[in-house]
Amino acid sequence: MPLVIATAPVAASERMDVLDVLRGIAVLGILLVNVESFIGYGFLPASAGSTPRGVEWDGLAAFLVEFLVQGKFYCLFSFLFGVGFAVFIQRASARGYDAVRLFRRRLAGLLLIGLVHSVLIWYGDILTTYALIGFGLIPFVRKDDRRVVRAAVMWLASPVIIYLALFALTALLPVPPQGDAGDELPPILASAVQSFARGSYAEVVGGNIVFTLANLVRRFVLMFFPRVFGMFLLGFYAGRANLFADLGSHVALLKKVSVIGLVGGLPLAFAGARLGGSASPRPPSWSGLVEMTVESIATPALALAYAATICLAFLKFRRLALLLAPAGRMALTNYLAHSVAGVALFYGIGAGFYGRVSLTFALAGCFLAFALQVAVSRAWLAVALFGPAEWAWRTFTYRRRFPLLRG
Repeated sequence: MPLVIATAPVAASERMDVLDVLRGIAVLGILLVNVESFIGYGFLPASAGSTPRGVEWDGLAAFLVEFLVQGKFYCLFSFLFGVGFAVFIQRASARGYDAVRLFRRRLAGLLLIGLVHSVLIWYGDILTTYALIGFGLIPFVRKDDRRVVRAAVMWLASPVIIYLALFALTALLPVPPQGDAGDELPPILASAVQSFARGSYAEVVGGNIVFTLANLVRRFVLMFFPRVFGMFLLGFYAGRANLFADLGSHVALLKKVSVIGLVGGLPLAFAGARLGGSASPRPPSWSGLVEMTVESIATPALALAYAATICLAFLKFRRLALLLAPAGRMALTNYLAHSVAGVALFYGIGAGFYGRVSLTFALAGCFLAFALQVAVSRAWLAVALFGPAEWAWRTFTYRRRFPLLRG
């Protein structure tokens, strides 16, 4: 039988609203983390002669972000990516299409969007990571649930195992003492920061390339990638089990995940935030091992607890929760819009507020910006079938130009 390629995306009637609500909230959580980079927090001192509003609360604000947000919503979005993969494979296969081939093209489209985003707009892109790691999901299409869950647990635990091995290795092979550079950035990164603050667009693009490569190394050293893939696999398992298609039948499971995740995850995440988190690569140490262990348990636990709690709230307050669904239906567009707005507001090529806004004030602005995105998304989807970025992604995936506007 010849391979058949799908020529149409998922119909609106087939969407699972709770997934759109979860994506919408995840987009907000990611913005709360990314805004630190947009405003240059920690990169540049406050402008001389002026004190940004709310700066006295920045220490507490940074701690709360580290405690409750940092890593958790990327984990949640990774989980949802895995769910989306399962749903995509199920529906395409049910229609007789070559789902795997179609998914590969979908990942290629996401990779292209991510590369454009990271180089031409903002360096903190996550799409390229998702696209590249997403190819690792394909071999699991034919594996049974037990092997999927076992692999997920292995990948989620692997950062601790790898760190322990590196720690033992450095104990056997002493590392030369490092010079005390404090919190100063390497010159090449410091130069890139200056281009964000005051440079031309060409200099911003150069800075994006430098920071994109630095982020790749940083994420590798911090073992970010295994955690992403582990959450991909957990999401794939949950999606294949049709958990989100019939939430009412899984209330007991959702309550258990919510309680265990919050009771176990919150104290560990608090301890990890007090330890300083693992945002900066450092030579292996006992304190680093504790931080890595705490983060490897607390971050996925809280991400799953957040997801389960939101699902329970969705069942009880469905009409209210659905107000957030449009933002999730346009999650890719809204994620990219964050970067465009961040560059336009804070970089030197825009309004020039880089290093001149307190973290506290910026975080408050994130909630206002998200409320605006919810309203704009709702208005846009009243006249359009897809968000602009979603439409472009589907067009690339299916090699067919779809109508963007209704009617």
